Amino acid sequence: MSKASHTPRHLRVAVLTYSNRRSAADDSSGDLIRARLVAAGHRIAASAIRHGDAETMREFLRAWLADPGIDVVISNGGTGITDCMPQAVAPLIEHDIPGFAVLFQVLSLDDIGSSGMLSRAQAGLANGKLLFLLPGSENGCRLAMDRLVIPQLDTTTRPCSLAGLLADE
Repeated sequence: MSKASHTPRHLRVAVLTYSNRRSAADDSSGDLIRARLVAAGHRIAASAIRHGDAETMREFLRAWLADPGIDVVISNGGTGITDCMPQAVAPLIEHDIPGFAVLFQVLSLDDIGSSGMLSRAQAGLANGKLLFLLPGSENGCRLAMDRLVIPQLDTTTRPCSLAGLLADE
């Protein structure tokens, strides 16, 4: 793994929306995530809307994590108390990034009050790639992308960035 450099790196990102109700026509959270990524200079390597149990979602994500054309996977939806995405990714994450969840909940306090504690947003390293689980709400995705994800996908962020953990290609 490389150390963060002063040269921006444009990452290839896969975006998954976990939902049984959304379609490409009304995936506002996925649209927001993709727009923020493109505005920051990253490329959308894959995008999908899927729903299923933890094992189904784990296998879907495993394929993206094995793809050499993907550096980062961002999933939105399925992070509520009774949802399955945290269980789906748990066996895939080799290095948890607990500070992501903590900071997301602290930032959520101003937006949604104590309800923020119900979120199971998280981040980790899986198969050498960054993996983010974001809530399904557009406001939650905006908060996570603007305050946490986009700054940490920038290799010029000081004193360090999560993108600096990715192997150079």
